[in-house]
Amino acid sequence: MMKKILAAAIVSAFAAPAFAATANVDVYGNLHMSVDVLDNGVDSATNISSNASSFGIKGAEDLGGGMAAIWQVETNLGGERRGNSFSSARDTFVGLKGGFGTVRLGYFNTPTKQLSRKLDLFNNKIGDTRNLLRTNGTTGTGNNSWEERFDNGIRYDTPSFGGFTANVHYSTNMDGAGTTTTNDNDAYSLGANYANGPLFVGATYQKNNLTTPGTGDETNWRLGVGFNIADLKLVALYSKSEDQRGVNGADRDVWGVGAGYKLGNGEIKAQYYKASDEDGSAAETGAKMFAVGYDYNLSKRTTAYVAYSKTKNDSGAQFSAMGGGGH
Repeated sequence: MMKKILAAAIVSAFAAPAFAATANVDVYGNLHMSVDVLDNGVDSATNISSNASSFGIKGAEDLGGGMAAIWQVETNLGGERRGNSFSSARDTFVGLKGGFGTVRLGYFNTPTKQLSRKLDLFNNKIGDTRNLLRTNGTTGTGNNSWEERFDNGIRYDTPSFGGFTANVHYSTNMDGAGTTTTNDNDAYSLGANYANGPLFVGATYQKNNLTTPGTGDETNWRLGVGFNIADLKLVALYSKSEDQRGVNGADRDVWGVGAGYKLGNGEIKAQYYKASDEDGSAAETGAKMFAVGYDYNLSKRTTAYVAYSKTKNDSGAQFSAMGGGGH
């Protein structure tokens, strides 16, 4: 099965002080609306989409001695239909920041998710790499957790040491439960990055302890690289998932490459991703996806773009070209 999408969209970001007399409190957000045409080889339809549009408030308070208290509250905006805004949380936390690094408590992105988002040239658009990284792609299985935020999270980020940074993110209960007497459903995500001039290299490891009867744990590790040469940007990512959904031997590899080239106020870009068959399941459960597009900056905060994406599924797979995006 092949799923194809053509999209035309406008993205606009906004930011302003919440109060003129309180410079350390900011209101920010973005509206990302698109017209998408989806064709699955049998039927086709035109849709209006709100692609991870968001609204947030954030701030910091100087505590002296080089330390600050930080906080952020962020939610989704659903501009495509009524009743779809403020229905789910995005990065929301409270923490401390100083020479020692940053500590946060709350609900926010993991190092695993951040690595793929940094290297995705079609983030929150059709052709988003989460179409292959986030979904299992086999009939009867839901999304995995590699591209989700941690509930009940605590995270530490080191300061930069000559371009090197590290992250430790732990969830006491990743399933959204509140106070409990056990941590059987905990998880952790670890990251290490190097950024120096045009070069970026990142690696992550995540383990989710699952509590569903008859299942075990699942793990994922990733390696990604980005490099800029003048107006040319090159990216690559490799992801290895093992025992997905807690099923022993349900392993899958996903890899991809991408390139973007700036042309004046615009950028032309393309990327290709491939998901292998899932080991331990029926054959022919892999897929290939490519995307091409052009972004044009109407201003510093407003961008218009067109994009085309196509996913070719093996006979036993059900990956999409648009379902992998989200908040």
